[in-house]
Amino acid sequence: MFTASSDKTFDIVVVGNGALGSAIAYELRRRDASARIAIIGPAARTGGATVTAGAMVNVWAEIARGQFENPALSDRANLGIQAFGLWDDWCTALSEFSTAPFKVDWGTYVINNALGSPHEVATVDYQIATMQRHNVAHQLISPVDVAWLKPEAQAQISRIVRIPDGRIDPRKMLDAYERFFAARNVAIFDSTVKQLQFGKGLLRSLMKSTATLTLADGTELKAGQVVLANGSFAQELIDQLPDVKRATPRLVWGAGSALDVSLPPWIHKYGGLDRSIFDIDHVVRTVDRGGACGVHLVPYGSGEYYLGASSGVWFEPEWKPRVHAVHVLLRALSEEINGAFFFATFSIRGPGFRPTTIDGYPLLGEACQPGLWMANGTKRDGFTISPLIARELASAILGGTSTLPQRFSPSRALISYKTRAEAIGDSVAADFGGEFQHGLKLPPYAVEPYRAAKRQKIEAVYDKRDLANFGIHPEMVHLYENDDFFTAIDHPREAAN
Repeated sequence: MFTASSDKTFDIVVVGNGALGSAIAYELRRRDASARIAIIGPAARTGGATVTAGAMVNVWAEIARGQFENPALSDRANLGIQAFGLWDDWCTALSEFSTAPFKVDWGTYVINNALGSPHEVATVDYQIATMQRHNVAHQLISPVDVAWLKPEAQAQISRIVRIPDGRIDPRKMLDAYERFFAARNVAIFDSTVKQLQFGKGLLRSLMKSTATLTLADGTELKAGQVVLANGSFAQELIDQLPDVKRATPRLVWGAGSALDVSLPPWIHKYGGLDRSIFDIDHVVRTVDRGGACGVHLVPYGSGEYYLGASSGVWFEPEWKPRVHAVHVLLRALSEEINGAFFFATFSIRGPGFRPTTIDGYPLLGEACQPGLWMANGTKRDGFTISPLIARELASAILGGTSTLPQRFSPSRALISYKTRAEAIGDSVAADFGGEFQHGLKLPPYAVEPYRAAKRQKIEAVYDKRDLANFGIHPEMVHLYENDDFFTAIDHPREAAN
């Protein structure tokens, strides 16, 4: 059995022990029983996106309006659609290494309500049309038929769509992966990588050490191939490889925090509230709001819930949640879902950093440095698509083929987010939706002037950077606006399709 104390040379080292890194190491071992495999990551996973998530297996609720009219956005959505059908078998196989069998609890309620922007209504319309086109079962439900949905009057629900997205506790999955690693001789290093170097002039081979990884305690590992699946933390290692740094879109920090919500003991013992609040049986959520994944409540049972999640993209990590972000979540819980949550207690989970590239598209495959692979930049989709990414990358790493879109290769130009005009329009809508979430109220005559002012400000950023035929992802506009940030993130760009 490999042990962290005695084995220092490996065929494959996976850096990152969250959902993606663990899934890749798991699949590599399932395919090759003899390869020497190691996985590196701190046991606490501080700042990890997986342990901060609910976590939802989100596919259909994440579809954005106009997604399939753009080739790159369509490819990104299809990663989730392909992964969707893998989850049941994935859980069945992994349950062998769990303390109890686990599975995805399928079913999610998507709501439109009076606190959402008009953009949200159009998004749900588009999601319904997409599910119809893919023959995906879904159901329109009257708000009066979901007894535990009891929002305040100002958040009246106009529509509920039940879709087949699901939920599963990511912490139980990570525990099962670790049990598998222990049983199948995958070396685990409870540490971080501080330095990564590749040897020059060495042929790539599973049995030839080409990379040196120096851990936080000074331990040196040798590896034939390295997989960077450690999220935004990978940028520190990418920066150490000049050729890779020049060729790879920069990773930034998609910060998010959530709340663990509980109904206190006195409610369980004495009641005093409408007990329908205990009957929440599936995830309930809004759609994307201002770049975040909307408000979503994940029931764990027995009066325990997960409420998520804040979202912001920063050039550097912020290790504490912002007041306005937590305020929005707390207000939404009682206003938009059930007023009885006014009496609930909570603790903060996070922050977790969703790995986000400067163009919003993932980094999947082998980099320009032979033997260096990336499973990164998946933002909030990493957990959902992990079985697919693991399957395809494991195949390629072991000498086979991969069906992952070539456009998402790590060594590439920035991919345009739609056309300039479409991207600006989406940025205005995202800003408007975000401000709605933070309580914006405008008289009807002020809406268009407000939107026009937003558009003018965003267009000024495009003009400042001379972007005539490129669309900036709406969440990245502020990074293009700041001169220091722009200098760091600037990268060759593709023309808009």
